[in-house]
Amino acid sequence: MTLWLYDIDGTILSTGGAGRSALNEAFEALYGVPQAFARVSFAGRTDPGIIADAFQLAEMEPRPHGELIEAYLPRLERRLGQGTTVVHPGVHAALDATHPMGVNALLTGNMEAGAQRKLADVGLWDRFALGAYGDDSPFRNDLVPVAETRARQAGRQFSRTVVIGDTPADVACARAGGAIAVAVLTGWSSREALEASEPDLLLEDLESGLDALLGL
Repeated sequence: MTLWLYDIDGTILSTGGAGRSALNEAFEALYGVPQAFARVSFAGRTDPGIIADAFQLAEMEPRPHGELIEAYLPRLERRLGQGTTVVHPGVHAALDATHPMGVNALLTGNMEAGAQRKLADVGLWDRFALGAYGDDSPFRNDLVPVAETRARQAGRQFSRTVVIGDTPADVACARAGGAIAVAVLTGWSSREALEASEPDLLLEDLESGLDALLGL
């Protein structure tokens, strides 16, 4: 049995920039700085790390991220409501196929509340038994043990862990947690960058790569 840890942005879905736009709006509303996240890299990051970068680039002292997240969430919901989110090819079939082979769970840099809103927008939140989130650590490499501990505490049995993501940071996270690393080319990272990160399996997407995923 396998603990399947799916990343969200770039792996399961893409929101068309809804998260970045909502964070920009929230930051400007609270602190008067426009486009605070324009120069911040989001790929493979956690929300706390992304927010820390925005404060640094704005030359501001860091604030507790709770107030920004509180302002961000309704703006995210409004942006998601514009219908720009796309579920990547093969995601539904992959979730159907991996579910009887273990536990479908999340490993994402999103705060849990943001993850829930993104996935609920496309009817996928209830497909995951548990998760590890940006709430748990600002460092993505900490998250595999968090997810494994939650699964064991929930009485879930598994003998290995597979991380499925779209960036070299996802591969590094899997390596740090002693997990199998699967990378998909549906996000923002180039083939060259993902190949250089040396995942155990590199897929065009979860549709064409489903048999290879299940054969790991």
